[in-house]
Amino acid sequence: MQLTFLGTSAGSPTLDRNVTGLTLSFRRRPGLWLFDCGDGAQRRLMRAGLSLLKIDKIFITHLHGDHCYGLFGILASRGLLQGCEDRPVTIYGPRGITEMVRVVLELSRVKLAYEVDFVEYNTGLILEEPDLRVEAVKLAHDVISHAFVITEADRPGPFDAAAAKAAGVPSGPLFGRLSQGESITLPDGRIIDGKTFVGSTRPGRRIIIGGDNDKPELLAEALQGACLFIHEATHTEEVSAGLKRKLRHSTALAVANTAAAANLPTLCLTHFSPRFVDNERKNGRPLKEIEDEARSVYKGQLILARDLMRLSIDDEGRVTEELRSR
Repeated sequence: MQLTFLGTSAGSPTLDRNVTGLTLSFRRRPGLWLFDCGDGAQRRLMRAGLSLLKIDKIFITHLHGDHCYGLFGILASRGLLQGCEDRPVTIYGPRGITEMVRVVLELSRVKLAYEVDFVEYNTGLILEEPDLRVEAVKLAHDVISHAFVITEADRPGPFDAAAAKAAGVPSGPLFGRLSQGESITLPDGRIIDGKTFVGSTRPGRRIIIGGDNDKPELLAEALQGACLFIHEATHTEEVSAGLKRKLRHSTALAVANTAAAANLPTLCLTHFSPRFVDNERKNGRPLKEIEDEARSVYKGQLILARDLMRLSIDDEGRVTEELRSR
């Protein structure tokens, strides 16, 4: 799996950060999944070297503008690309997403050359394929908001190619079948059980991508067995306490406490208030306050998302990060 952050700012963009957007791609399957797409997501996709044509699924956590106002431009621009006619898109969103998109496209007289399907989901299973499933978990915000739990199917254990070769199995397609635990028949009539050469089944990877939410503990059950948790940390406790208008967002401490309780190996924080700045020479509060608050309780791998950052997840669920140039 590989994730690319298109935007990591909350509410409005800054000079360094766009508003929310994230892509997910898989090594073993085609296509590109987009999770939320605030205004400006198209340019971030271009900067990241990602093609609009590859997007085949779009997941919207909630209908606040910083999470979905870029959707209309992405759909329209995609319709101008050669080859889009044979590349449909499915949009998964809360109630109202269908009307929102259709009204905007109709009023702007945009007629897409490709098919768009809508799935207005509630909580629970929203997508199931042979090798993975996606579930929606309802969160706490001032509009209906959800997190997406992406879980792969369990996978065969490591294949012992040396043992198979020693048993007289010729390398090639038969190795591939054995590695999936199948039984094969050799030219000499021997039946070889692939399970003999495959290690213990490995649980599928699980990642969680959260929308806006002021109660991260709502995801405690879903976090069991997860290798990566991506969640907003808009404020610190100090900043949140000083706000005149209480916004329903999480603090770094609240998210970190939930991650620590679940023994989560990797936590990625994002959706930072524009009042936090990366460069301490700029006016604002240093982003390190977010980091320090989370680290005070969470001892796993902690990542603070940046625009154009890429996270790669290997087959064992280990997460590595790469920050692309802007």
